[in-house]
Amino acid sequence: MSKKRKLKKKAAILIGVVVFFIIYFISFRIGINMEKDKSEVPKKVEKEEEDNRSLRTQIKEKKKVYISDKNIENIKIEEDMWDEIKLFFSDFKKVRNTTSSYEAVYEGYSDDGVKFSTDLNFFRVYTVNKEEYYKVPVSSKDAFKKLLDESIYTSFDLLSHYKDWKEVTITYGKEIKKVHRWKFDDLAHKMISKRVVGKVQPEKSKERSDYNFTINIKGDNFDVKVDTMGKDYVKVTSKKNVSYYEVHTSLFDYLKNEIFEIGKK
Repeated sequence: MSKKRKLKKKAAILIGVVVFFIIYFISFRIGINMEKDKSEVPKKVEKEEEDNRSLRTQIKEKKKVYISDKNIENIKIEEDMWDEIKLFFSDFKKVRNTTSSYEAVYEGYSDDGVKFSTDLNFFRVYTVNKEEYYKVPVSSKDAFKKLLDESIYTSFDLLSHYKDWKEVTITYGKEIKKVHRWKFDDLAHKMISKRVVGKVQPEKSKERSDYNFTINIKGDNFDVKVDTMGKDYVKVTSKKNVSYYEVHTSLFDYLKNEIFEIGKK
């Protein structure tokens, strides 16, 4: 009988230990979930506050923005140019809606779903669930259009789309060389932009340089001319649109040493 009592006692102790750990584990999990719920409350509130900001404010804070028009699609706007475009936004006046004749001339989007478009009379910012319209002042219309065109046709991102190139020639003095299609990617990869700059320093650099080259690129619905201005700068021209960039010296070195083989002759 004593042995049975001892066995029952041990079994009771074992069961008690198991029950203790089960209760402890359940209590521990409940505690974690409660802490998790508490920690998520501020995040939820913060998200709701962010959603309440105007879409114009949201799009202004984006760093990566892409733009298209009727001819060219999905060109990344240079950060310096985007900063200039955003300066116009403060002059735009919010309106209820536009007329039914609204037809976008330019369309763009950020990398997280905020989109915009404009017919140059109105500026529309929208997401899947929300949209806002703003009136573009008549006095700003031409300057706004010019900057949007420059952001597309003189963007270095356009120059990197070598698969859209049809014909490329490079001029040095009176010598002209045609670049074969299988070398388009080599040339494109040498054109590396650092930043947008004004015209004064590039023009001075061109005057001091013994070698300057001109690249003419014909593509689908665009013609672009790239003038080297010494080793460190280029001038990008497309129709009436002009931009200056500080660039890596890899382009100048490639044109001088590989294309025209100056110094090797």
